[in-house]
Amino acid sequence: MAALRSTGAALAIAASVLASAPACHAKPSTAIGVAMATVLRPLRVVAVADMNFGTVTHAVGSGGTVTVSPGGAGAAFSGGASAVCTASDCLAAHAALFSVSGEPQRNYAIQLPASITATGVATNPGATAPPLVVNGLTLRTTSGAGQHRLDASGADRFEVGGTITLPADLPPARYRASFAVIVSYS
Repeated sequence: MAALRSTGAALAIAASVLASAPACHAKPSTAIGVAMATVLRPLRVVAVADMNFGTVTHAVGSGGTVTVSPGGAGAAFSGGASAVCTASDCLAAHAALFSVSGEPQRNYAIQLPASITATGVATNPGATAPPLVVNGLTLRTTSGAGQHRLDASGADRFEVGGTITLPADLPPARYRASFAVIVSYS
């Protein structure tokens, strides 16, 4: 019986020690996060030269097309369309030219519209100049084909060409169109 009393006393003492012991907690864990940012020079595009199809005409009752190509000299004509005068007498046909600047050695993307609508003002009183569509827009960059890339100084250039369609019996008119070119880092 004495053994039972001593076991009971030992249990009572152990229970008393456990009850008065402080609660056991896990040690907190801490991690450090990092926030970073890289700021690039803003990408900028500037129109240097407008796209110009030159001074053209078309055969009576026949339409045609005029195409200016990036990197090309002058215009190409099809159908009844033809040039009216030489480059020395009229404005020479050429693609549009744009200059791009930004962070050196970075790739960038160029976004062109699918087509451009040119509005005209007839040069003969009472005549109406219908809108003309410029489509088939193509581009060529100084940095070459594929990825467009700014050089070591953060510069590049690109040309935009296209094709304008002249309908049959188009009255004499002066045409103009504006179009947006969007550049973004890629």
